[in-house]
Amino acid sequence: MRCNSEQVERRTERYREHYHRYECQKCGKWFNDFTDTALSYSKVSLNRWVYLIRELEKGQSVTQISKEIGVTYKTALEMAHTVREAIYAQQMTDKLGGEVEGDDIHVKGGRQGKDCERRPPRQRGLSQRGRGTYQGDRPLIGLWVERNSPRMVIQMQRDASKRTLFDFAHKYIEAASRVDTDSWHGYNLLDAYYDHQTVKHSECYVDNGVHCNTAEAEWSIFKPWWRTFRGVAKRYIYRYLAAYQFRRNHRHWSVLDRTHQVLAFLWAFVTGFQWDQSRLYRPVSSSIV
Repeated sequence: MRCNSEQVERRTERYREHYHRYECQKCGKWFNDFTDTALSYSKVSLNRWVYLIRELEKGQSVTQISKEIGVTYKTALEMAHTVREAIYAQQMTDKLGGEVEGDDIHVKGGRQGKDCERRPPRQRGLSQRGRGTYQGDRPLIGLWVERNSPRMVIQMQRDASKRTLFDFAHKYIEAASRVDTDSWHGYNLLDAYYDHQTVKHSECYVDNGVHCNTAEAEWSIFKPWWRTFRGVAKRYIYRYLAAYQFRRNHRHWSVLDRTHQVLAFLWAFVTGFQWDQSRLYRPVSSSIV
């Protein structure tokens, strides 16, 4: 683990349930199955982690899971955040292609916990006209869906400006692909890089084969799923979206297969590792607020 030596022996002494200990014959260091993973310092047993991941994939609430595995809600919530962060760190990097549909919505996401210490109490009438922003606690959720395919990308954006939406498309859609959106002017920059087609929803929903019905149908699945959380701090929204994207992109997999894949993500997720922020927009309260 530290000297990259292959001269490693497994020690048979009983250590912890479901764990093995190893000794490097070159440097003399000892380590176990969880060393340098997201579970390195976890006192929760492995079988409880597996149970939590499986139940999250089934859509079970963290409150119920905490009761079933015998830990506090705070511990179960921290475990769920670790799982979602690991999924986020391993998101797909392959770009969408062919025919792609795009759409966006706004969700409510305010500050919670320590973020509220220096913020005045909320008052009525905070909502503003126009498209919401991250600063205004109504971040935009952008969606690209590959038509006739299970692949999709859903992420939170800082605002609804033309540049923001173009950058979002440029990262996840291949050049010269056909992109169908509604007629909102925020998508106008796509004309220069893609075969951009628009449909004016005030007049019709399908115009000579141009439509966003696949993306609209995805929202009909996303919105009921999102409402089950009863409020999410905006600094954590990206984690929930990553978990939703993984689940939808692998919906043809069984729950067991998705559980195994998330466990692999946890093993690859190194605690404290700084992921490349240029890969994907990830809002961090200290850099945005």
